[in-house]
Amino acid sequence: MSISAPTAASAAATTSTPRQPAWHQPAPKAEVPVLKIYNSLTRQKEVFTPANGRQVTWYNCGPTVYDAAHIGHARLYMTVDVLRRVLEEYFGYDVLLVMNITDIDDKIILRARQTYLFDQFRNQHVESGKGLTDDVREQVTELWKTYVARTFGDAAAHAWPKFYTKAVMEQTGDLVVDAKRVLKLKQAAAAYDALQQHAKVQSVEALETVLAASRDIIATALDVNLGHTVTDQQVFRDFAAFWEDDFLKDMDGLGVRAPDVLTRVSEFVPEIITFVEQIVANGYAYEADGSVYFDTRAFHANPNHHYAKLEPWSVNSEALLAEGEGDLSTNLTHRKRAPADFALWKKSKTGEPFWPSPWGNGRPGWHIECSVMASAVTGTQLDLHSGGIDLAFPHHDNEIAQSEAHFGCDQWVNYFMHVGHLHVEGQKMSKSLKNFFSVKDALQQYKPSTLRMMYLQQHWQGGMDFKAATAQEAMAAEATLRNFATNVRALLADYRANPPAFTGAHDFRKGEADLLAHLQSSQARVHAALCDNLHTPAAMDALLDLVSKTNVYLRNVEAAKQHANAYLVAKVAKYVTRMTKIFGLTEQGAEIGYGFPESDAESAAAGGASRDEVVLPYVQALSKFRDDVRAAARTGGSDLATTVLKLSDQVRDDVLPDLGVALDDRDGGRALVKLVDPAQLRAERAEKKAREATKPAAKAEAARKAAVKKLERLYKGRFSPKDLFKGDEYGKTDADGVPTHDAKGEELPKARRKKLAKEFDAQRKLHDEYLAAIKEGKIDWAPLRDEYAAKGEKLDV
Repeated sequence: MSISAPTAASAAATTSTPRQPAWHQPAPKAEVPVLKIYNSLTRQKEVFTPANGRQVTWYNCGPTVYDAAHIGHARLYMTVDVLRRVLEEYFGYDVLLVMNITDIDDKIILRARQTYLFDQFRNQHVESGKGLTDDVREQVTELWKTYVARTFGDAAAHAWPKFYTKAVMEQTGDLVVDAKRVLKLKQAAAAYDALQQHAKVQSVEALETVLAASRDIIATALDVNLGHTVTDQQVFRDFAAFWEDDFLKDMDGLGVRAPDVLTRVSEFVPEIITFVEQIVANGYAYEADGSVYFDTRAFHANPNHHYAKLEPWSVNSEALLAEGEGDLSTNLTHRKRAPADFALWKKSKTGEPFWPSPWGNGRPGWHIECSVMASAVTGTQLDLHSGGIDLAFPHHDNEIAQSEAHFGCDQWVNYFMHVGHLHVEGQKMSKSLKNFFSVKDALQQYKPSTLRMMYLQQHWQGGMDFKAATAQEAMAAEATLRNFATNVRALLADYRANPPAFTGAHDFRKGEADLLAHLQSSQARVHAALCDNLHTPAAMDALLDLVSKTNVYLRNVEAAKQHANAYLVAKVAKYVTRMTKIFGLTEQGAEIGYGFPESDAESAAAGGASRDEVVLPYVQALSKFRDDVRAAARTGGSDLATTVLKLSDQVRDDVLPDLGVALDDRDGGRALVKLVDPAQLRAERAEKKAREATKPAAKAEAARKAAVKKLERLYKGRFSPKDLFKGDEYGKTDADGVPTHDAKGEELPKARRKKLAKEFDAQRKLHDEYLAAIKEGKIDWAPLRDEYAAKGEKLDV
């Protein structure tokens, strides 16, 4: 046998170093969406590109603190909180969020003075103990006249009843469309009525009643007369501090995370002055009688600048421009070079807070504060700026203009996000419409997570209608997520306690493959939704759809008497929980769950209570059940099994719910054990008992209706079918008595004869039933007679 010599190639193969085969870069199967945000600066969705990699600088307009926060504020700040969490925890950006507190503003000055002067007036007269004397009544009356004359005119003050009657009856004009004017009308009427009702009463109680009814009237009139005398700067600081604290407590109650940096206008006055000086030096502002105004014409004339980037169509809106300047500045507008010019620095009048400046004693304008504080923290450019849509013009447009004038740049903000308006039951929220809800009002009615879910299910950019149906939808979504988490936790606990026996068969069947596909599809849907302008409603829909499909899987497995794939179900639940944590709906420590601990038992368990405190109530319940079973066994008897089952149901229904334990009976005899908020279980138990309590009455009512229905058939069946067609309408009939011809002798159409035959047959059946009942002697017409009497009719039997 000959051996051939090795070839060069084979020799090289046996002597060279082994190498890995070539690797190919995988190609994506589908295009991966990127985050796009609707940018008010372009009125379209733009790819989100921070200026500095993963770092995001973000400024959100904070509150002007002069009153309690309402659900409109809640919508804004909870929505921004959700968007911030998504950027940080889902997309992984390093966000620096700055928010301001406006504690210097015309509204604050007015309300602080009014509150201070009213409190002085009230304390002076209440503490005297003299009650509603003629002198006090006269003072209140004069203050009322001052208010009414300034608000509605002198004629209204001198002939109020006539004016008020006409105003109430009027169906058109400002009194219908101007909610603020309507509110003022109602306040003036309430004060007038209180004075009239207590015209001859001088008690302290009468004084308190009149002051309570006239508070806003008196405060406003006192400010007109005495506002200039309030010179103590602490009055304004204390007032703003009170409402700032109230606002922050409300935000904490809503679960809104605090900003990374919180700024106050009063703490940045030196920086504001320097900022304004630079704008003046750059030629875009001018001084006029102690105030400094931004020169919109000079700014707009520069080819590198553009005034009103957000809403250029609003530049000529006198109402918006006036609102942007404030209630205390309306008499200073004649000093401006152009109507759109706005105050960077306001000369302070007597009765207003002030700080020294190169232009004299004054205070910051409203718009300048945000530019200065945002820039002081984040630098010369912002990635994101957010706020309510009502601030777009003039506030945000003025911010942009003065910042770009200061820095000499053409784009101070890269992305502007505006959260949409909130209405209540289709109407603008207003105290005059009695649809005004403070945050505290809302939190008395709804859980914070319910409010958050309501806002999540509406797109941040669009308007929102706060109504009962929206709340019900949110609560239904919450119940779905909460029950799902509870069931999965119970399933996993049961799986660990009672692992399925080895059968040699795997548990990744078609149902599991479908569930995994649903999970992956939902993850893709959630990602696409959040990339698409942070579309939380679509993301939430995808999560709820995933939960629904998982519940179907669990029901199918149970129906087939199979074991669920616990690991796959856990993966689904962990993903759903992760997303609800990102949205701020679930506590951060939960691996599988929904919501936050509310009951004492949950809080104790979460807070590391002692073993005795946590375990003892459950052991005591078990021990008592054992005692009851032993007692039943000693008693014996044929009903022992019934007694034990009854005791078991009592433990399930009456004992364990108070401990936060729910037992779901399953086929096979082993219950599914679930740990649930005791308050929720108690509420469900109460609801079940209420339903049970109504069952006898409902059963009796159903029986009554059935009897009435049967009697109505008998009542109709009193007449023989041959009596149906007697009269002048028909002529000949067939053998049964069904008409074949009309009164003129013309044969009836076939369709008509068919219909009459059906009527005849129906009446024959009814008559047969009637005759049978008569024969049995079982007709009691009383229920039907009562039914007719209730309708005002009489039964003819």
